[in-house]
Amino acid sequence: MKSMTIIQTLTAATASLFLFANMASAHSEHDHSKLSLQWKFSKKVEAKIQSRGTLQENGYYVGLSSHEQKTMEHYGIRDGNIFTAQVDGVNAYVKRTSGGIQIMDSGMMNIVALEQLPIRDLNWISRISTGSASHSGHDHAMTPYEWSFGESTQNRIADRLNVKGTVFVGLTKFEQNVLSNYNIKVGNRFHTVIDGQTIMAERTSGGLKIMDLSNNEVAQMNSNQTNM
Repeated sequence: MKSMTIIQTLTAATASLFLFANMASAHSEHDHSKLSLQWKFSKKVEAKIQSRGTLQENGYYVGLSSHEQKTMEHYGIRDGNIFTAQVDGVNAYVKRTSGGIQIMDSGMMNIVALEQLPIRDLNWISRISTGSASHSGHDHAMTPYEWSFGESTQNRIADRLNVKGTVFVGLTKFEQNVLSNYNIKVGNRFHTVIDGQTIMAERTSGGLKIMDLSNNEVAQMNSNQTNM
């Protein structure tokens, strides 16, 4: 009987250690490092944050859809990562959680030096590049944005840049939905940087059209002017 009690005690202790090890392992999968970037939320996510009182209070959680979480994952923001964001002119540290985000610390003074993903405003665009036309519901206006693609998408575009003239790059449904969430419509043109080169792209029904060299030179001039 005494032997049975000892065996039961050891079994319970082993089970507890196994459970603790699993919990520790699960927790270790969350990287709590701070990322040197500023994340620009889509209008839909900003509306969720604003419904909670923008970023002025600390500690509260905001739930995100699976697509919104996958978007952050696509840009290297993983569970536990802390990054900066701005909503309604308020800066804050934000942590990604398993179900969305948590507001960590608000009232930061200046985050303009940090790279903003996935979209940033361009304050100046040459008239040469803003010619627009529309057909079949496609708006060919030049948007005043510079868009940053995720690493996997950038690599796919870079593989096509050695082709002369205008080239086309297909995008997955997920990648197209990300553009839609940030109001980049089919037909819209925008700047992006691939392998350090500023290029002009147009969203198509199936992906992207990368403009030819002459248009890319205009895009480069515009980008340089913006960064002056």
